[in-house]
Amino acid sequence: MGNYSDKALLFVNRHRSLFLHAGMGILLIILLVFFFRSPLASWYLQNRVKQFNATHHAILKIKKVRILGLASVRITGITLKPEQGDTMLAIDTAYASIGILKLMTGRLSIHDVELIHTRVLYTEGADALSNWQFLFSDKRAGVPTDSAVAPADTIAVKSESPRVKIDYARNMRRMLDFAFDKIPLRLEMRNFNLKYISNRHVIDWNIDRLDLRDHFFRTVIRIREDSTVTGWVLAGMVDNRERKAEFRIYREKVTPTAESGSMTFLKTSVSASATDKVPFLEYRWQAGVSFDTLSFAIEGHTDDEEQMILSGFAAVTGLTLDHRQVAATPVHFERLSVDYRLLIGKDHLEVDSSTRVTFNRIDLHPYLFYRPYPSKRIAVSIHKPWFTAQDLFSSFPAGLFTTLDGLAVKGKLAWHLDFDVDLSNPDSLYFDTSLDRQQFSVSSYGTSNLMRINEPFLYTAYEHGEPVRTFMVGPENPDFRSLERISPYLRSAVMTSEDGGFYGHRGFLPDAFRESIVTNIKERRFARGGSTISMQLVKNVYLSRNKTVARKLEEALIVWLIENQGLATKDRMFEVYLNIIEWGPLIYGAQEASRFYFNKDASKLTLAEAIFLASIIPRPKSFRWSFDDRGHLRESNAGYYRLVSEKMLLKGWITTADAEKLIPDVELRGPAKLLLKKTDPSFPADSVPPEIED
Repeated sequence: MGNYSDKALLFVNRHRSLFLHAGMGILLIILLVFFFRSPLASWYLQNRVKQFNATHHAILKIKKVRILGLASVRITGITLKPEQGDTMLAIDTAYASIGILKLMTGRLSIHDVELIHTRVLYTEGADALSNWQFLFSDKRAGVPTDSAVAPADTIAVKSESPRVKIDYARNMRRMLDFAFDKIPLRLEMRNFNLKYISNRHVIDWNIDRLDLRDHFFRTVIRIREDSTVTGWVLAGMVDNRERKAEFRIYREKVTPTAESGSMTFLKTSVSASATDKVPFLEYRWQAGVSFDTLSFAIEGHTDDEEQMILSGFAAVTGLTLDHRQVAATPVHFERLSVDYRLLIGKDHLEVDSSTRVTFNRIDLHPYLFYRPYPSKRIAVSIHKPWFTAQDLFSSFPAGLFTTLDGLAVKGKLAWHLDFDVDLSNPDSLYFDTSLDRQQFSVSSYGTSNLMRINEPFLYTAYEHGEPVRTFMVGPENPDFRSLERISPYLRSAVMTSEDGGFYGHRGFLPDAFRESIVTNIKERRFARGGSTISMQLVKNVYLSRNKTVARKLEEALIVWLIENQGLATKDRMFEVYLNIIEWGPLIYGAQEASRFYFNKDASKLTLAEAIFLASIIPRPKSFRWSFDDRGHLRESNAGYYRLVSEKMLLKGWITTADAEKLIPDVELRGPAKLLLKKTDPSFPADSVPPEIED
């Protein structure tokens, strides 16, 4: 062993001068790189700029680059624009420094950032040449970089490759590391302006000064949209090491102080008004949104390699939402909040039941589960134990359920919902829901008149949201027919087609709703609804024609009240339904339909005529497409007739003799006969009869 060490020492002594010169050369190179680091960095960046400009049809310019210390850079005179179009970005001075220690481990961590005089311009639309699309083009490929226009052979290879399993926990961990590493420990921004121009609509966002120091920041964002100017305060904290952040935004006028979680924020002292709408949303999505305070917090935890946990809260106070697909009138929420706990596993996402969703007086603890592979599975579970019933009705946001305004109730309610489906096997779908009551009663109906269907009333029919006819539903109308004066064939055919369990349920058929979801999943479109006769009646009699989310929820609540409180008998509900539903162009009710198609009274309809009328309820204006060129029912209707008659026979609504004599054809004798030759290009000639609900 000693011989080897002696030889090594002898080798070093003989080549000492060589090692000395090599070391001095390396040191000289390091010194040269250090002293000339700014010119070298400038040369490198200019080459990268030329490459970027050549491949993206762009004009990117950098005036000066200077390296400060070991890990800081200051760049001045940055501009970016397309070859044809307005300047997209201009920065007078940008400074950044990175963390050396993390860089040695392969992670780029930003410590300090300064941006002085930054202007961003985003243009789009017919009146302005888009100045950002060049970022997604590549001269070398000659086509946009979007994968939607990738070569056919590339797409084929992707489609044949096995599905890649995504590790959600690992990806979320990486995303959090990336995000918090890129958020600087210190940020100083001066004179930042973002301008958006679309079809001459201009929105300006301006920040005079933003400082992020010691984890906390606060700034004022002034926004000009056309001639309206608003000011919003953005405040919060970011803790890069703990992987948590909190933000709050509110109107500029403030008073101290309010506690939220682990932080102290300033809160608004005034409520947002209609003129304080959030910019851009109304222009882009026709949504008027205003609020007092919006808060959000997130914190990432890692228990092990298998699971990532995200927790935090989101809350908004004084929210007003005005959108035609939500409700016909603006909807106001005093408070909406969620304290969430999201569990992210390797192959699934899970909202833990410790999550709490609060709106006004009601709070819920939902459980949600999503797993994308080996097959998609979705599960939802909500169980709200007994609570004061009035809390529910008092928590409805103002403007959401106008028909139920002022409703006062007594007693208690409990709500349960369970939903679970494996999308690869839709028939496995499990759905169950109930709204249970305990000593529940209505003490005041407020402005509503839910019992008006028990007396004669004026009914207005709508088309495309516009009233087209108003008529009396009662004996004063010569076309009104009491239930016993309507053919029993028509009554049973309509129930078989629309709601076979009408007399046995309380407004809802969970099994029918389940089957409609299964059908829609299988066909990957909305092919079948789950509405009962009770739901259709409420929709037509009590609610507006506006197709909104609020209307559907209000419909369910009114149905529940009418059915569970016995506000109308089943016979009366069915009688009104048969006298108001549309059965053709401006044809409403069974008597008008009988005259229009067969020139006879509703009491004298045959089984074949009754099944025909039931078949066209989903598409009454397209009745003529049920007939061929000779005026006979199309052969495709035969299966519908057979299915309906079989169901009617099983329920004892027709006799075996009725079923055996049934011929799937009718002869039009009324005014409808004159319309057979007219065409309707919006409805296919080979239309398929509607689904039959149990």
